[in-house]
Amino acid sequence: MGRLIISPRAAGLVYVVFLVTPCVAEETSDEAVRSFVERVNEASVTLLADGPGAPAREKTRALLGWAFDVPGMAEYALDDAWEKANDAERKELLVAFEEDIISGYLRRMSGPGTTLTFLGNRSPVDGYQFAASRREVPGKEDQTWIWRMRPEGKSFRIVDLLLDGLSAANSALNEYGNVFDNNDGDIKAVIAFMRSRAAK
Repeated sequence: MGRLIISPRAAGLVYVVFLVTPCVAEETSDEAVRSFVERVNEASVTLLADGPGAPAREKTRALLGWAFDVPGMAEYALDDAWEKANDAERKELLVAFEEDIISGYLRRMSGPGTTLTFLGNRSPVDGYQFAASRREVPGKEDQTWIWRMRPEGKSFRIVDLLLDGLSAANSALNEYGNVFDNNDGDIKAVIAFMRSRAAK
């Protein structure tokens, strides 16, 4: 699988345009999207209710389990490393990727009084649904989160999160790709990188 050519910022701006462009969506679809995103918002703001540590990580792992397509995200973000890896290495990559995602998500939700509020959605584009939430942290500038989701039955799975227009999936693709390339295609180096970042 070749490295992505479109820059993260360019891809993110495309997603933003998709979201804000006026559209006509089916009411039932709008209701399903809003219900799903509000459920994600509610689960997210309570992750650190009992403080950091193992309980927060397990709550986040549970959220990823029902709301995010972690295997699909890992395959995309790890790109060449995933393609080269054998089955055992892919299991290691997936575990390390999930731990990295958990740590990153908790960092984004760590501000006291952090809230997530549903802003809206638009009809599907190329099979993906886009919806937005506003993250508010007291004393900090508000941030717009855009969820990119694929349908799964009557619900959805998040495949990317755009933070003020920047794709988290593309950022991870570039970061992991750089580690892989700079270490002569060493999969263990990518795993070590993810583990070290997850531990911070």
